[in-house]
Amino acid sequence: MKTTKAWSKNKRAHTRLHRSSARLRKLGMNTKKLRKYAIITRVSLSNAVAYRASTLSRFCFYTLFIYVFMSLWRAIYQEGSVHGYEYTQIVWYLIMTEFVGFACGTSIYSIMNDEVKSGSIAYQLGRPTHYVFYQFANSLGQVLLNIISFGALAIALGFIFVGPLRSFQLAGLLPLMLSLTLSIILNFFMLMLIGLSSFVIEDNFALYLIYQKISFMLGMFLPVEFLPGWLQTVAKNLPFSYVYWAPAKILVDFSPGLCLELIPRQAMWASVAVAATLVCYRLSIRRLQVNGG
Repeated sequence: MKTTKAWSKNKRAHTRLHRSSARLRKLGMNTKKLRKYAIITRVSLSNAVAYRASTLSRFCFYTLFIYVFMSLWRAIYQEGSVHGYEYTQIVWYLIMTEFVGFACGTSIYSIMNDEVKSGSIAYQLGRPTHYVFYQFANSLGQVLLNIISFGALAIALGFIFVGPLRSFQLAGLLPLMLSLTLSIILNFFMLMLIGLSSFVIEDNFALYLIYQKISFMLGMFLPVEFLPGWLQTVAKNLPFSYVYWAPAKILVDFSPGLCLELIPRQAMWASVAVAATLVCYRLSIRRLQVNGG
């Protein structure tokens, strides 16, 4: 009897030890994978720093866009406020939305379209990394550089054009950074979905234009509050407004209640976009294999 109990204890101990070892091996494998993606991001950042002329040209376009839109809104804002936005707030709102567009945007949809057309995607799929997360890590280097450089430019332009944002609160800085991070993730994976469409259609540029124009009208140029009542309801239940409107709204009109309303919705849509991208990627790869590559 004692021998049986001792054997049972040893078996349970051996099982626990085996499970612990398996968890440690899995943790080590995940750490190695994260290290790979960190290296990819670092290389991408180094390449982005090397092409400073491209960044400078985009600085000029960013400044021009802000000046043109600011002049347009100045003509609208003859006196008072519009839908709760003062003129200073709407300019800072535009600075923020254009910052998201210029600093956090990526041409991943075009890259994927070219890779599928040329057949070079076969080499990408042969890498020892997941294709989707490789592209995300590869884009992240450029995005990090843009956030720093365009962030400094955006702040400078805001103070030069309209002065400080009086409604800004230091307590809103952390929620703003979280909202901006979710915007980057949501925008990237929405564009990744457009890129994956190149497995089905010959050219995905038309889909990108649709996405761009919807995003432009539902938060980038016009705050959601400026839309008709029925369209506001539609916009708040679609992912497009949470790319631009959410972080800009938090910047110019911060309140804890607003963050509790917008950030969970951003997180939800970002999660949906990531999940949809992974599902579509798996289906696309299966289609590629069935059709012979």
